[in-house]
Amino acid sequence: MSELAKFFTATGRSSRYHKNEIIIRGDDENPDIFYVAEGFIKVYSINDDGEEYVHIIYGVGDVFPLIWAFKDRRRRVFYESLSASVLWRMPRTEFLEYVKANSSPVIYGLLAQMAEQFNVYADRLDNLQYRDASERVVYRLLFLAGRFGQKTKDGVVIDAPITHKLLAQSINLTRESVSREIEQLTKAGLVDTQDGHIVIKDINKLSESFSEPVSLNLWDLQ
Repeated sequence: MSELAKFFTATGRSSRYHKNEIIIRGDDENPDIFYVAEGFIKVYSINDDGEEYVHIIYGVGDVFPLIWAFKDRRRRVFYESLSASVLWRMPRTEFLEYVKANSSPVIYGLLAQMAEQFNVYADRLDNLQYRDASERVVYRLLFLAGRFGQKTKDGVVIDAPITHKLLAQSINLTRESVSREIEQLTKAGLVDTQDGHIVIKDINKLSESFSEPVSLNLWDLQ
């Protein structure tokens, strides 16, 4: 038995799930971290058409949700048992206390950084599930604002050299499509450009551009 398994079985509590049973639903206020002892867990999001986008499948020995554990961010994803499963669970606070107590500040910092990089890739999957070009562009702008944004009197400046071409390449659109959407957002007074940087002038109104509500907490923008 691995040290991770020993830790969860010694201090956590066991939960059994049937096939297709939901473990975490969307933005649930879930307080626990899970260790997979038996079975398989599917992680997916649902687009506006009700279609599932599978992000990852966890198996024995995996721990989730690590993004929430280290970054305190809840993604709009579902965790569902693909088979009869046995999970060990414990409160997030206990999990983090153990990790901090049994690792150096550098190791803990690396773990937190890995969780952030995992979050970046997970966010891109969420971004690509939007079929509408305008929503896809807005989602990416909000992500970039959360990652590289600097608050100024004019709004949130994305302090990174993001061109329309680079933006298009990151969300599988043509440069022309991105430029057209940025132009519409500029006319609406939501974005602007200053010294080669994209400026989000009204981040709250920009977040209201989606057909389904999106929380700015996803990018630490509230």
